[in-house]
Amino acid sequence: MTEDPNYGLFMLVLGSVVLVAVPVRSALKKAALPALVAFIGLGFGLSAADRHLGGVTRELEDQIELLAQLGLVALLFRVGLESDMDRLVEQLRRAVAIWLPNMAIPAALAFALIWAWPGLGPIPALLVGLAASATSIGVSVAPWEEANALESDNGALMLDVAELDDLSAVILLGIVFAIAPGLQQGGGMIGEAVRAGAMQVAKIAVFVAGCYVFSRLVEPRLVAVFARMDPVKGPFVFAAGTVFLIVAVADAIGFSMAIGAIFAGLAFSRDPAELQIEDAFASVLALFGPFFFFSVGLSVGLENFGAALSLAAALFIVLVVGKLLGAGLAAWAIAGRRAGWLIGASMVPRAEIFLIVMAHGLSLGAWAVPPQLYTASVLAAVATCIVGPVVVTRVLQHEARPGGGAT
Repeated sequence: MTEDPNYGLFMLVLGSVVLVAVPVRSALKKAALPALVAFIGLGFGLSAADRHLGGVTRELEDQIELLAQLGLVALLFRVGLESDMDRLVEQLRRAVAIWLPNMAIPAALAFALIWAWPGLGPIPALLVGLAASATSIGVSVAPWEEANALESDNGALMLDVAELDDLSAVILLGIVFAIAPGLQQGGGMIGEAVRAGAMQVAKIAVFVAGCYVFSRLVEPRLVAVFARMDPVKGPFVFAAGTVFLIVAVADAIGFSMAIGAIFAGLAFSRDPAELQIEDAFASVLALFGPFFFFSVGLSVGLENFGAALSLAAALFIVLVVGKLLGAGLAAWAIAGRRAGWLIGASMVPRAEIFLIVMAHGLSLGAWAVPPQLYTASVLAAVATCIVGPVVVTRVLQHEARPGGGAT
């Protein structure tokens, strides 16, 4: 078999990103910033270098995209795996009271901004509104974990709201992308779009029911079988293989792989071996997680950068204000002023789900997400991932000081 010489450049990119991941995470953790900011920057840097030097072939982009999809699956599987459904059910009423405005207000504000922006329209506005409704559990949780405050009442409430945010956004993602092509074709296809949306809702319900049955009746038994065959690696190998099978099923029936990955995580979240699976899967996430954000940066076109700045600034303001109003005021009314500030600021970061929606929209074509809008969205998302954690870290540090108030 003759070795393809293009694999050399691929291995160079693979090795470079993997090696810099640890020092990047370490350095940014000290600054209370998420590592995804640096990985998006690395991808953008490669895109800028390619514009002047060349070398990034279509084949290399496809290879990086494959790594990005593996990273996406690992990221969202972790989101589902870390979800505590029993705790969520226990305080579902409080969490839902915050989640509804926390989802609806940012979505409405973002929709209005994009629809009113010259050159855009209702379908880009619909996608940005959907993306704006979500948050980033990974980015939101980090400062709480650093302050040892995640197990507090406010920390648990914040986590529950973030979980509901991402679950609802992932489900709506499947519905919106099913109806978007019909909406794009005009008034004559509205009925077809409604039928496609209803069919998608039915398929999601069947898929979720299947995952629930698997979680309750099948998964514990099979994990035990694999654990008997190999106590150390068995549960992880079974989980990893099953995740990819569930993602493949989701893709085959017309869902985003995000739906498959997050519900696969939920299916394993009740298992007693969850901690063992999570620890082992952390290595997969460490290797491939950065490539999702790296590919996002690589896909940002420099030709749209200048034109996107004003839209990025406006979108950033909407993303921040939407969560502060939606989550912050609701949490203030339910749990007090301090909780309002903390939970509102914690919901500000947009990363995985936000970028998944925008990247998928970009792949549909400029009618769904124009390149300028995509660039503006990435810039706004990065800014929210910087501002949110910094504010939450400072508030938690103030709370921890004598006389600062309880978290």
